[in-house]
Order: sequence, then structure tokens, then C-alpha cells
Amino acid sequence: SPYYPFVLPRCPVQILANGVPIYTGLVTDWNLDYDISNEDIMYASCSDQFTVLANQSLNAVTPSAEASGTRINTVLSYSEINYQGARSIDTGSSTLGAYAIAQDTNVLNYLQLVNTSEQGYLFMSANGTLTFKGRSSVLNPVAGATFNTDGTGLPYQTLVNQYGDELLYNYIVTQSPAGAKQTASNTTSIALYQAQQYALLDLLNSTTTEVAGLGNYLLGKYQNPVLRFTGLSTQMAALSTANQNIILNLDMTSICTVVKNFVVGTPATETQTLIVSGISHNITPGSHIVSFVYESTDANAYFVIGDAIFGTLSTTNLLSF
Repeated sequence: SPYYPFVLPRCPVQILANGVPIYTGLVTDWNLDYDISNEDIMYASCSDQFTVLANQSLNAVTPSAEASGTRINTVLSYSEINYQGARSIDTGSSTLGAYAIAQDTNVLNYLQLVNTSEQGYLFMSANGTLTFKGRSSVLNPVAGATFNTDGTGLPYQTLVNQYGDELLYNYIVTQSPAGAKQTASNTTSIALYQAQQYALLDLLNSTTTEVAGLGNYLLGKYQNPVLRFTGLSTQMAALSTANQNIILNLDMTSICTVVKNFVVGTPATETQTLIVSGISHNITPGSHIVSFVYESTDANAYFVIGDAIFGTLSTTNLLSF
């Protein structure tokens, strides 16, 4: 073919829409469908750069105590990993302890554990950049797009919501090698819904204060069932180029405002500020449907002076601003 000899596994792939990258990854498999009329079709199965990290292992090492983002950079730079892709790594808000990493620990699993200890966001961006954002990056969020059905924002076709016990946790247990298990619970929620336990017992945080703070953060977020908009889809074909580009430039952790309008009843609208946690594109001739998966920002705690999780400024420092 004219592409010979570049039809190879691990060949880089990028998909663009209106010149905007919507996917960057690697070909993991070529599937050739031979046709008796010689109209052969080649299918490329692709994955992002996480597939590389998922197949690498760490040597035994004990890293220094360091911020969560620094730990990610440390791991990516180890000689046995030597990650070659682009990266954008926040410092993060958690301090991770100097805990030994066992021989042959899976790299991707360990990085996900670092992210869990931060309660941040670890993902591959649409342009292929390995990205880590600390939890404070979405405090006091500003929306980059508004979806509505009354003509005042970007239109959507379907809106998915969740109102059940899938995200109901009122008894949280957290632990790291720093010390004993820490528990956080809400008696009112338990009396209403019975105890729903969530445990994170392999955290990397350097102090029990941080470990307990993460438990309280999770409790505040999930102790009561909330009607959550968890996703929507929109058809790009009918939109102006400007509005198409607004949608195409949304990436993981982008902030959206989603408005549901009601014909009758009170309230007339329900508005939620949401974080993009998943994106999919379904592209066929004449149609391009973009679907978003969301998680809520509404229950996230905001800046607290001196708090181990959401701030460390003293009142003196605050007044000096």
C-alpha cells in the first residue's frame, strides 16, 4: 500500500475535527479484512499512552517524601521507565510519604494510587499529553461551556442523570503507612439510609491528618444521595463552526454548566456545574455526536485556612494579599 512500511504496531495516530485534536494514541493492533472482490479493509485498534505505562514495571526503590505531582514526575523519570511522551504535571496538594515501592510494581497502577492519594485527576489529554491535576485545580470552577435547551447555550440531545445509592457512602475508612485507620461517618445519613462503607486502605499520604482529611472530603461528597447530571450528548452537524470548536476544545477536567428546563413545576430550571470525566465521539458521514461523562463539583469543599486538605495559609498570610 502507499503507507508501506509504516503500517506497524505502536504507530502514532491523531484524529482531528475542525483542525482540533480529539484523540491521540498508538495503534495496538491492525486487523485486515480480506474481501474476495479485493476491496480489503484495514481496521486499526488504538490506545493512548497509558497502554505503555500499563506494561512497564518499577524496580524496588524508596522515594523521598514529596508532593503528589513531584512523585509522578519522579516515577516517570526513573531509568527503567524514562517516559518519552509530553507531560503536564501539577504539584498537587498532598504530601506522600517515603514508602518503599516493591520490585515489579506496575507503573500505571502505582500512578493511579498516587492520584487516589491526592483525589486529583490523572489522564491523557486529547493531544496526547499525560496530565495530572491536583484536587484544588477545580475549586471555585469557571465554566468553559454552557449547555441549555432554550437557545441561550449549546444545545444537547440527551441528558443522563443519576439518583440512587451508587454514590452513597456515609462511613469512610482511610489508611496509609503513616498510622492507624481513620474513620469518618455521618450518623444522620446512616439513620436514613443504613451504613454504606467505602474504604481506601492503601493510600500513600505522609500523615494521618491528611488521611483523615481525605476521608472527611469523601464523606462530604457522598454522604447524601444527590440528583446528579452524569452525562449528555450533542449533535455537532447542526452547530456553527464557532460552537463546534467550543465543544471540540473541551477536554478532561473542563468545567461545564448544564441547565435542564422544565415545562411545569417548581423550580423551572435545574443548573449544575460539572467536571468532564469522559468524552466519546461517534462520527459517521453527515453526523458527529459528542457525548460527555460528568462528575459533580457542587459537593467539593472550598478553601479552608490551615486545612490539611484544602489549604495551608495562615490568617497572617491571607491578610497580606
